[in-house]
Parts: sequence; structure tokens; C-alpha cells
Amino acid sequence: MNSLTNKKVVRQFFEIYNTQDYEIAYKYVAANYIDHGLPQVRSVEDAIAILKGTHKAFPDIKVVIDDLIEENNQVVFRGHFTATHLGEFVGIAPTGAKVEFAALEIFKIENEKITESWGYWPLSDILSQIQSAENV
Repeated sequence: MNSLTNKKVVRQFFEIYNTQDYEIAYKYVAANYIDHGLPQVRSVEDAIAILKGTHKAFPDIKVVIDDLIEENNQVVFRGHFTATHLGEFVGIAPTGAKVEFAALEIFKIENEKITESWGYWPLSDILSQIQSAENV
């Protein structure tokens, strides 16, 4: 059996943003996954719901992985995203704003599945880009 590296697991997970193929999550995310940055995410289904909400607000979101750094059973992701605000996001109606942002996240991998993550997503930067478009 070919075993996946932890970096490959994280790389495959991020493809969900680019492909919107949510079934991938069941292959690479543990059933009892915990996102320590989002208290409402306590399962793979919760993670899929967040991804679907992201795609609803930003249907064309794309991620580019800049770095994956592995230490023991953890992988640090550093990447950047581009998207267009075409659906409601945190109560803000679609503005058509183009947004770009960088993000950092640490993933814990066990048995070729992501079990936990700790992330930094710059919500204030995203909101300021959306609000700038609202005021044009």
C-alpha cells in the first residue's frame, strides 16, 4: 500500500477549495476533526459545511500553497487566496469585491487524516477589502 505523506494529505485537502469536491474531505479529514480556530467545527461534516459556506460567498476562490513545512505529525501551511465576493459573507450582501489574503494553518495528521488544526485567517483584512468595495 502506498502511504501518503502528511504534506500530501494537506495538499489534497486544499484542493477542495479549488475543485469544490467535498467528498475529498472524507478521505483526508478525520470524522472527529477539530478546528481550534472555529469552535463550531468538531467533525468532518462541520468542516464541509464551512467549505460550502466559503464557496457560496466566494464561488471562484482559489488557493496557492506557498509553503508546507512538516515536523513530526504536524504540517504548517502558508498560502494565499484570491476570490470574488459574490454571496453573503458574515452578514454582508455580495459586493463583487476582489479579495486577496494570506493564511497560516497548522494541521495535525494521524493515520493519513487531518485530526486537528489551528489557523490564522485574516478576517479583518478580508472584511476591509469587501467594505472598500461597498463604499465605491
